[in-house]
Amino acid sequence: MSAKKELMIVTGASRGIGKGIALHFAKEGMDIMIFGRDAAALKKTEVEIKKFGVECEGFVGDVSDEVFVNNSVMKILEKYGKVDHLINNAGTRVFKNVVDASLDDFKLQVNANLYGVFNFSRAVLKGMIERKQGSIINISSLAGKNAFATGAMYAATKHALMGFTASMFLEVREYNIRVAVICPGSVNTEFFDGLSMKPNKEKILQVEDIAEAVAAVLKLPIRALISEIEIRPTNPK
Repeated sequence: MSAKKELMIVTGASRGIGKGIALHFAKEGMDIMIFGRDAAALKKTEVEIKKFGVECEGFVGDVSDEVFVNNSVMKILEKYGKVDHLINNAGTRVFKNVVDASLDDFKLQVNANLYGVFNFSRAVLKGMIERKQGSIINISSLAGKNAFATGAMYAATKHALMGFTASMFLEVREYNIRVAVICPGSVNTEFFDGLSMKPNKEKILQVEDIAEAVAAVLKLPIRALISEIEIRPTNPK
């Protein structure tokens, strides 16, 4: 890998938003390290990324597993020497009224939506601080700023992610590390599979729109940071 070539980690890259972001920046010439739980789907993403002539490795595991995350990031650092950008995208959702939900339903979302972000952020920050550069972008949701029935558990994790992101930004800005959060509205992914709500897939956001929002953060001069982006469908009906 060229010393000038940038390297990006994308979690939840098997499909959907994560895959879209990974492919977007592979086209831009970045080396992409991808994480996911679906080995077959992650391998497919890896093959697609490598068509752009960049380095790509897939790591299959649970983002809430601290040992897995630390060991994987260590392997990346040993081989490539740095991580320039971390995109914390992995997450999950369970929509239920609280009275019908279980603690396991809640834990499932906390593990993916919060512990995963903590694990990866902590794993890459030391190197970014030493190099005095780097970017961490967390993919949240408009649910991180709003409430909706059946969304108490999911919204709670996304509200927490907003606070985590804002606080971490204040901790590391002195090292020229940019920390940002992107809050999408409805996106055409598998997110809606199995749900009663069926949006117009042609009129809601596409994964490339979210990738462009990430690019808007990364392409600014290092002195400037878009710390938060809300992105919605213009006319979803």
